[in-house]
Amino acid sequence: MQFLPSLFFVCLIAFYLSGCNFISYETKPIANQQVIEKITAKDPEDPRFKEFLKIQGFKEDSLPIKEWGLNELMLCALFFNPRIEIAKKEWDVAKIQEMIAPIKAPSSVGFESGRQTTGVKENSRDAFGLSLTTLFETADKAKIREERARNQSLIKRLELRKLAWDIKTDLTLNYLRYHQLLNLQIIRSEIKLQNEILNMLKKRKSLGLSSSIDSNFNQIELNKNIQKLNEEQYQLNETKSKLASILGISAEKLNTMRIANINMDQSIEIFSKTLDDETKQRDVINLGLFNRIDLRIALAKYAVSESQLKLNVANQYPDIRFSPAYIFDYGSSKWLLGVTSLIPTVEKNKNLVEEAKKLRDIESLQVEKIQTSIINELAKLRDNYINAKDMVRKDTEDLSAANELENSIESKFNQGEIDRIELTQQKLITMQYKRRFYTNKITLMKIGFDFEALLQEPLNTNKNNEK
Repeated sequence: MQFLPSLFFVCLIAFYLSGCNFISYETKPIANQQVIEKITAKDPEDPRFKEFLKIQGFKEDSLPIKEWGLNELMLCALFFNPRIEIAKKEWDVAKIQEMIAPIKAPSSVGFESGRQTTGVKENSRDAFGLSLTTLFETADKAKIREERARNQSLIKRLELRKLAWDIKTDLTLNYLRYHQLLNLQIIRSEIKLQNEILNMLKKRKSLGLSSSIDSNFNQIELNKNIQKLNEEQYQLNETKSKLASILGISAEKLNTMRIANINMDQSIEIFSKTLDDETKQRDVINLGLFNRIDLRIALAKYAVSESQLKLNVANQYPDIRFSPAYIFDYGSSKWLLGVTSLIPTVEKNKNLVEEAKKLRDIESLQVEKIQTSIINELAKLRDNYINAKDMVRKDTEDLSAANELENSIESKFNQGEIDRIELTQQKLITMQYKRRFYTNKITLMKIGFDFEALLQEPLNTNKNNEK
């Protein structure tokens, strides 16, 4: 019998090692220089990005991209933006948790050995024992944990999609802002005309044909426009910096990309097909109430709270541990079966269940809160859209009238009926109408994109911005 303890010990070690899968630790220190090099190395000409674009449907002959529109910039952000990479890693962690959740608690194996050196001699001076403890879970706790983990994984997947829409919204806002600030050329034209008017007024003043009031007033207006030009130039540089951050590339790389001109009329027409159609208003509302990603996230969180409530209810039923054992006790062999279970604390379980119910109610109210906000935001955007469209319509009429008046004044100037200063002043007025018209069209188009951001769904179903 003396060899039995050694045999049991060897079997125990072998059994233990068979359940282990050792993975060595690998260090991954963060080196600032490497991080900087990684950021600066992000390039739209990267072959990996080219392969990504092919997966999105781009043809070989259309690569590399010559002009970067909103859709192309969005794909660049999806590939390079580090926030997307972080969200993907978080989803990967949730999927691992999903695999871990249904795994039951590990069993345990125990071995004890002893030797009697004094006292009455028995048949054997050796003693040893081998035991196995395994857990039997009651009330389907493993299935409930698996259900909760699936919903938590779903939340991370939806959060990744919502992040993509948040990035698209931020990108669209700055993309439109970038094009709005491109009307710097219009301001420069206004400044040129104001300089011409000011010079003519100064000549008139020197001839005694006008007072200093006119030239001083025009000088003030000129200075205002020069200041506005400087401010918008600064804002344009800031907007370009924001665009680079959203795309996840350096500002130097952004400067090498040619941003495509925006077709405002086409975009407004696309949005109008849905927003001007009264029969589609219910569809727009339904998109907001049933399709928004954050609403689905709230529903998934409600499902998680529901699973937690189920688990707290199931925890009222104690788990059972079975412990079969063999003992060789100084010459006597014994077989034992142990059954143990924790006695649940009734008051604690009651409070845990009540807490889970309250948390479930909170998640239910979160859904209602989001839906209420969506309805109110849709109503506000609807009013903003109507007002912006009226402003663009009025600007169209005003600009048309200003052009007609300018043509009439230019005709009179050519006939010698009026002098150049009146013609130049009218050209300045026409240029100011053009700037206002351009700004209001950008605003109208932005409201269309605001609808998409609120619905988290393209208004034009023929396009797909979530590739």
